[in-house]
Order: sequence, then structure tokens, then C-alpha cells
Amino acid sequence: MEDEKKLDMSSVEADAASAEQEAQKAKQEADLGVYTHTFKTPFQWKGQQYQTMTFDWTGLSGRDHLEIENELLMKGRTLVTPAFTGEFLAGMAARACTERDEKGKRVLDGQAMETMSMADFQAITRKARGFLLRAE
Repeated sequence: MEDEKKLDMSSVEADAASAEQEAQKAKQEADLGVYTHTFKTPFQWKGQQYQTMTFDWTGLSGRDHLEIENELLMKGRTLVTPAFTGEFLAGMAARACTERDEKGKRVLDGQAMETMSMADFQAITRKARGFLLRAE
């Protein structure tokens, strides 16, 4: 039992303070319901190249939230705070992306989000997080 890890409460408190600071910062930003992301280098996905992608956060509904949550639950992941869960934010971005293929289907999904550069992924999910935090 001596080898059990103990929860470092100072680390938890620091993480909570950081989350609160991020929430306050997001609330001070302009409330943009639509975000157009310009990729650092063109994003390649399924034979297509994208310089930019637009995300319409206001087009999402409660159904989208529940479907993203259910997809994560089916993967065995539990959500505590969706605004701070990368996989939830990636799912949100995939659903908010306005790019469609010739058949009208979404071009992004969670797998596409995972293949983006970390910088682009972070920029897009940060905007999704900001949108959620401003709604609180």
C-alpha cells in the first residue's frame, strides 16, 4: 500500500485555477459564432487539400452534444467537463465544419481532426472551447 499514488491537491488546485483563468479569458473575447481557420500548411484529407475551413458553432444543437457524448461513451470515455475534453471538442469541430463533399456530406470527422498538425488542432479546439465557455 505504500506504493499507492497520492493525489497531489496542489496540482489539482493549480489546474482548477488555470481552467478558471481560461474561462474568464474566453468570456472577454468577442462572441464569434463562426470561425474560419487558415492552416499553417495546407491540410490533406481523403485526397483533398484545404487552405481554410470554416466552423459554424451556432449551427450545433443539443442533439449534436448528445451524439458526441454518446460516441465517446461507446468508446468507454466518460465526460466530466466537455469544454476541457479534447475528444469532445474535436467532435464538436467536425460537426461544426461547413465544408461538404460533392454529395453534401461532412468532410471532417474525429479521425480527420486527429491527423491535423497539433498547432491547427489546438487552434480549432481552442475556438470550440471558447464558444462553450462564453455560453456559460
